[in-house]
Amino acid sequence: MSKTNIIQQIFKDHFGAFLKENGSRVRKNVIFEVNKMINCRNESKGYTKYKCPKCGEIKRVAFTCKSRFCTSCGKIYKDNWVENFVNRIINYKHKHVVFTIPEDMREIFLKERRLLEILPKSAAEVIKSWCEDWNKKEKYMPGIVAVIHTFGRDLKWNPHVHVMMTLGAIGKSGKWKKINYMPYKMLRLRWETVLLNNLEKEIGKKKMKALKNVMYKRYGKGFYVYAKGEMKNAKEAAKYIGRYMGRPAIAESRIIKYDGQKVSFWYERHEDGKRMEETIEAKEFIGRLIRHIPEKQFKMVRNYGLYSRNHQHKRKLLKTIDEKKKEAMKKLRNWRFRIMKIYGIDPIECPNCKSIMQLEGIYDWRCINLEIKIKRREERRIYKEIKELEDTYGIIKKLGKGKIEPLFI
Repeated sequence: MSKTNIIQQIFKDHFGAFLKENGSRVRKNVIFEVNKMINCRNESKGYTKYKCPKCGEIKRVAFTCKSRFCTSCGKIYKDNWVENFVNRIINYKHKHVVFTIPEDMREIFLKERRLLEILPKSAAEVIKSWCEDWNKKEKYMPGIVAVIHTFGRDLKWNPHVHVMMTLGAIGKSGKWKKINYMPYKMLRLRWETVLLNNLEKEIGKKKMKALKNVMYKRYGKGFYVYAKGEMKNAKEAAKYIGRYMGRPAIAESRIIKYDGQKVSFWYERHEDGKRMEETIEAKEFIGRLIRHIPEKQFKMVRNYGLYSRNHQHKRKLLKTIDEKKKEAMKKLRNWRFRIMKIYGIDPIECPNCKSIMQLEGIYDWRCINLEIKIKRREERRIYKEIKELEDTYGIIKKLGKGKIEPLFI
C-alpha cells in the first residue's frame, strides 16, 4: 500500500463500519468532509480530460476534494494561505506564543464547540491589553494571528491557541515600539482571568461560579503560556505559522504501520521530547481524527490588532513586492505550476511529443460532460430571457395598439 494515501485507505476500509456503530453521534459536517476526502482523485467522481493536438495522446486528471481534512489538499490550502498572507503582514520580527488550558477545562469546549472562538479572542485580548498598558495615550497595537488547535500530539482532545505576534507595536502617533521581552508570569495570570471572564459571559455566572473558584485555587500561577520560536521577517513568519494551519491532526509520515485492522503511529511527548509509539484499532483512530474536524464555516485562523480588517489602512508598515513577484505567486497557486515546482514535471505536457495538451472536456459523475451541462444551462437561461422579452414586447404592443417598433430583430 502506498504510504501517501494511507489515511484515505483507513477511512475507505472502516468509516462505513464506524458510522454504523456511532452514526447518531457523528456530526453531519464530519460525514461530508470524510466522504470528500475518501473520493479525492477518484476518476469515477469526475475528471478533466486533456488531448494532445499533435499526437492525439489522452490524459485524465481526477478532481481533488479541496478538503482541509485531506492530507494532500490540506497542504495545498496551507501553501496558498502562506503565499497570500506573506504579502499582508509586516516585514518584521515575529514571536510564536502558545496559550494552553488545563485538562479539566477541555471537555467544556468539546461539548460546546462554538465556545472555541473564545480561545483566540481571549489570547489576543491578553496581548493587546498588555501592549496598551505601556502607554495609555499611545495605546500600542501589535499584529496578531491566532490559530486554534484542538489536538495534542497523541491526537486526543486538547484545545489551545498558537499565536504569532509582531515583536513590536504601533502607537496612535505612528511611533513604532520594539518588544524586547515577554512577561510570561503576568501573561499567564491575565490569560486565566480573561479566558474565565469571557467564558462566564457566554455560559452564565451560575455555571461558571464553581468552576472559577476551582480554577483560581488550583492554578494560582495562571494557565500555562509559553514561547516556541522567533521569526526574522514576514516570509519566515508566514511559513512558520502556516505549519499549524489547515491540516489533519496527524501527518502521513507519523504512521508507522497499518495492517488493515490496527494503526501504529508515533509522536514526541511534550514533556521531554521522547518518541512514543501507540497502536490502536482503526475505528478508534478514525474517532480520534474526526473530532478535530471543525464545524462548517468555523474560522480556525483569526487576525487581530494590526492584522485585523480595521487596521489594514496602515500600508506603510506592510511589506510590498514588485509586480513580477506577485505574478509568480499567482502562478504558483495554479495546480499546474505547483506540480511543476514540487515534482519538476508538467502535468499537462504530452508524455509522447512534449506538446502542451489542450482541454478536451470536464466530466462529472452527475452528468456525462460538465461542459455540455453548463452550456445547456446557459442556453436555457438565454431562451428564458428571450421569452420574457417577447412577452414584454407583446404586452407593450397591445397597449400601444400595434403602433410600436420591435425591441429586437
